Amino acid sequence: MLRILSSRPLLLNSLIKNTRQLAVSYRPLSAETLPIPHDIDEDHHHHHRYLIAAPHYELLEVLDHRSLQLRSSRQPRSPSSSVDQSTRLRSNVYRKKQNNANTQSNVPNDEQPIELARPKPSKYKEKKKKKTAESQSLPTPPDRVVDISEKLHLVSSPIDNPILSTSLPDEAAAAEEELEDSQFNETLLPPSVEELTFNDDDKTLNDLLTSLHSTKVRRMHKYTDQQLTFMHKHNEFNRMLQSYVDVSIHNGKLNKVRRFLEELLVDQERRQSMKRLSWRYVSNIHVYNTFFLAYAEKGNLPALQSLFEKMRKYQVKPTLESYAAVLSCLGGMDLFDSSIARRTILDLERQGFRVVDIFSLDCLNHEHMQKILKVLKTLRPDFDIPVRSSGINSKLLNDIYLQQPPPADKESAASVDPWWKDIDFTKKLDDQINMEINQKAKIQSVNIEKPVDEKLSTRRNEFLANIEHQLTVGFLTELEILKRSVQKDFELNIIPFLEIYETREYIDLMLKELNRHFYSSDFYSLPYNSLCIALGKRLYLKYLCTVRQKNGFIDKLRSSYEEYMKYVVTDERFRVHERKKWNEIVKENFAYMDRTDRPWVYIQILQIGEFLYNVMLKHMKINVPLLTTQRQTGNKKNANAVLHVVYRTPGNFNEKQIKVHPSVINFFSNIPQTELEFDCTELPCFVPPLPWLSCTTGGYLLNQTDFVRLPTSADEQEARLRSLPIEKIGGLLDSINVLNSCPWKINTNVLDLLIDVFQRGGSRQLSVPVSVDNAQLPKSLPLEKGLSIGERKRREAILSQNKKLKSEIFSLWCYELYRLSIANHFRNDVFWFPHNLDFRGRVYPVPPHFNHLGSDVARSIILFAEGKPLGPEGLRRLKIHVINLTDLKKKASIDERARYADEIIDDILDSADRPLTGRQWWAKSEEPWQTLACCIEIARAIRSPDHTKYISHFPVHQDGSCNVLQHYAAMGLDDVGAASVNLKPSPLPQDVYSVVVDQVEKERQQDAENGVQIAKVLEGFVKRKVIKQTIMTTNYGVTLYGARQQISRQLRDIDDFPKESVAEASSYLAQKTFYSLRELFRETRKIQDWFNDCAGLISRIRGSAVEWNTPLNLPVVQPYYREMRIRQKGKDIYDNFSSFARPNHIKQKNAFPPNYVHSLDSTHMMLTALQCARNGITFVSVHDSFWTHACDVDRLGQYCREQFIALHREPLLEILSRDFLSKYEFKSSEYTHGDESQKQTMKLLNDTLRRVPQRGTFELDSVIDSTYFFS
Repeated sequence: MLRILSSRPLLLNSLIKNTRQLAVSYRPLSAETLPIPHDIDEDHHHHHRYLIAAPHYELLEVLDHRSLQLRSSRQPRSPSSSVDQSTRLRSNVYRKKQNNANTQSNVPNDEQPIELARPKPSKYKEKKKKKTAESQSLPTPPDRVVDISEKLHLVSSPIDNPILSTSLPDEAAAAEEELEDSQFNETLLPPSVEELTFNDDDKTLNDLLTSLHSTKVRRMHKYTDQQLTFMHKHNEFNRMLQSYVDVSIHNGKLNKVRRFLEELLVDQERRQSMKRLSWRYVSNIHVYNTFFLAYAEKGNLPALQSLFEKMRKYQVKPTLESYAAVLSCLGGMDLFDSSIARRTILDLERQGFRVVDIFSLDCLNHEHMQKILKVLKTLRPDFDIPVRSSGINSKLLNDIYLQQPPPADKESAASVDPWWKDIDFTKKLDDQINMEINQKAKIQSVNIEKPVDEKLSTRRNEFLANIEHQLTVGFLTELEILKRSVQKDFELNIIPFLEIYETREYIDLMLKELNRHFYSSDFYSLPYNSLCIALGKRLYLKYLCTVRQKNGFIDKLRSSYEEYMKYVVTDERFRVHERKKWNEIVKENFAYMDRTDRPWVYIQILQIGEFLYNVMLKHMKINVPLLTTQRQTGNKKNANAVLHVVYRTPGNFNEKQIKVHPSVINFFSNIPQTELEFDCTELPCFVPPLPWLSCTTGGYLLNQTDFVRLPTSADEQEARLRSLPIEKIGGLLDSINVLNSCPWKINTNVLDLLIDVFQRGGSRQLSVPVSVDNAQLPKSLPLEKGLSIGERKRREAILSQNKKLKSEIFSLWCYELYRLSIANHFRNDVFWFPHNLDFRGRVYPVPPHFNHLGSDVARSIILFAEGKPLGPEGLRRLKIHVINLTDLKKKASIDERARYADEIIDDILDSADRPLTGRQWWAKSEEPWQTLACCIEIARAIRSPDHTKYISHFPVHQDGSCNVLQHYAAMGLDDVGAASVNLKPSPLPQDVYSVVVDQVEKERQQDAENGVQIAKVLEGFVKRKVIKQTIMTTNYGVTLYGARQQISRQLRDIDDFPKESVAEASSYLAQKTFYSLRELFRETRKIQDWFNDCAGLISRIRGSAVEWNTPLNLPVVQPYYREMRIRQKGKDIYDNFSSFARPNHIKQKNAFPPNYVHSLDSTHMMLTALQCARNGITFVSVHDSFWTHACDVDRLGQYCREQFIALHREPLLEILSRDFLSKYEFKSSEYTHGDESQKQTMKLLNDTLRRVPQRGTFELDSVIDSTYFFS
């Protein structure tokens, strides 16, 4: 060691001699792994959807340089010959298939060099193209496009075009491609040609886009299919290598995996010397960082130095984690050369990093931090660890965060029930940690079954023991076969992932999976790929938990969490937000924890799951029948597979599923399941969840919780999110922490009633799912011999229908069983729900079976654990709430609802006293079980000595009035629309559905007077129920065809309506409904049309998924792509969410308007949550339904309105337009490479993105006085 130190190895002073050398930092899903075509403006690189972090073009330059070397080394050829050759290589059929088929990612054994730049065409080709363009030129001058782009919308005149809904100007232009790609279209067909009426401008625009062949459209995309394929291969290779290296090092094979890396680098250098461009280029800095941290733990400075030299040689740029590993390695030595540390810090700062930011890294544990601190204190003795940043960078949040919390009110604090004083939080923390270590929890089922027969129990144990033995033998056999099938010693495979644990751990994982199948439906299972992915993810979560235990995570967690719990259960959480408090505690206790998520790639997770399922499918055999006394033997001739693959058609396509042997299903149906087993992430937490500190840290204590719930392979949005500084998304994190911190308890009175009804077989009248035995299904007739063909088909149809009904009834019954069993398990506990987001920013509780977002039953059995006195207005608010739940007085004023509650107080009290034996007024409600729960709360408050001092735990709701239209009306300042959705003050609540029905009826009457026959047939049938669904779903992009289907279903349910007129009547009403909505919400429809125009052109012309940022800086990327086929180990793997595939422009277009508005309603909820927390109010939401205590309803209403106004004061449409232009606008340099029609299309896209709809005259501030905005 002394010899090493005395030699003073040139570690970092020789690593980076030139700070501007070619280097690259790997970023997932980045386009920087491939040069951009030369005909695209380089200034526009950072605007494309694939760019994740700050632009680094070094690898692009490297690849460009290699490509030039490759081209220069070949024999010179004329440009025309290269074009002709490329033309000959592709026949017309092949070109059509290549342009429209799924993007394929075939991994060849011998990679071929790819063409990085499009060759210049010959002069002859140029003349020919020019001549062709002239012959096909449009009779419209180029400047006419400006006028056309301002009139993109189809005519909505009641005479010329009364039926048009939202439509894109490029739909006709895309007709050819949409026809060829019909397998990607949505199931709802578009309106027929006869239903569309175009004016002259629309026809010109139509001709403009139709003149563009799909090949020309693709040339306007940012990247060619070949480039996307290359980027996908390169990206997947680097990500797979990262997880492979991480798991191998965890398994103790550091030297072996280092040799593997050396082989890859040698192969990379060989290909470079041969001037062959390969996607097997190791550019992932996280691969090197994993090695650095491993060598740092061992104190192996020479190995770390050697790898740094390799990294410099292959032009990979170090990150802050790289330098932190060097400092940690130095700090682990008894003696170290301080000059090396100084040069390390100097290089670190030259690269733009700060030393203090090391203590904000999630990849370092407390041992790493101690070593780094030792080095820093040696250089600067007064150095102190900074507190991790908890600030925010959002203009929208400044007023909330700068607001001083109200002073503590001793009188109100004394009246609040100190519910936490009798709780042993240390024990609850131990229970939570043990549950997460075990990855599962067993819960007593509430289902009453006959006692288990001892003989059956014995036979079950013997059967499971036999299965366990078969799985053990099968696992070892298949693993050995896999090892022998590996052709090279250095090859990416899943073997390290199957050697993390002893064989027993994998067998337990498979046995848990089998137990789910044994008690599941005989008629349905999840798709095979979904099952494999779920099983692979369970192994991944188990691995993460193991790594965190190994790193001392649990000990440091305990030291910090007890102090954090004491803070979060009191009102102190309203004064200092959770993220800031946690960072302070971590610094004080020096409790730094390694919270990296160590991601596994979609392909690896799928392959692991397939391997384990393959073991179960091939090696589990039984002897039938199980219910006899016959012993199981090893006779394979009489053996049957326990599981086998079947293909079912649950929808429009065949689906690969798993089916359990009927004898096994029958056998386990005779053995009641007294205990239910759940993954720990399917249950609430016994303690407050870990606060969200970043997009990778938060939720459950040990188990990784996704911040944004996305499909496994849809990681572009996550990469965007990880690239943002914490200050950008600070408000986002804090708002979710507000919801996480709300404690809950069970409403045992309602739960006991529900369990009683459930155990007696359920009740359709009370909305409790019935069991299969009580379902009263139609009797199936036997399929006897001698039946006629017609009779046999009829009986088979009844039998099939009964099987389907049984499956649906059983599924609903099981879901209710899970919910009630979990609730019963937590009946004496206080618990918390961890929350996360969907890709639009909407917030959901993580536990799927039991939460407050569920049905009426789920919401009725939970209460706030924290109680507050009702105060002078609380009882009145409870009475109004119970009437709101019944939906009886939806058109009445608030005061009328309160008076009505007083009038029927006897029914309310009778419901509370005799819920199942009395008059059952509550059972007639729209939300019966919530109504019953509220009746019980009202009865208790009335009967208390002083109802103003009664401690209430009951959550009272305030719901938005057609919230999607509220946001549309506010964005467009639509005065008429605002009045229809209660944005304007009004003495009575407005019902938008009734307004539209009245408008449709008025149109119908006018048509009937003019002699329209179908209008006469519909007399008396234009009702709210018939068109309500269409009105509601119009805001979500429903097509005219879909609207017709919705209305026809409603008309068929009306007995008196003539069935022969259903088709014509549904078409007529759909058209009238669309027209009425356009007339009623003029500004709103302009905005929605503009949204559709932008999204359609972006996805169609730019070939990019639509993305934007919410007002709280959440990056949103719509994950709608075409299916990509990946060739892996001779097998096709299909991926529907890869960002390297072409976007599904039909879904991108139709989904953008509702998705954007949902991102706004989630922002409104988050702003309201932060405002409530700042003012000491308990807040919970179900999207656009806000919950709080009865005494705080008025204050919540005020804050809700204030934040809605603050949100829409922002120029949201202008911000969106600027965002789109920065990402998708065509630059001037791109115009020079297109023909006339392409140039016009480019101008059309640019003009469309700039054309922000004009706003109306609605006074936004009047929302503050609107009683029924949220009520």
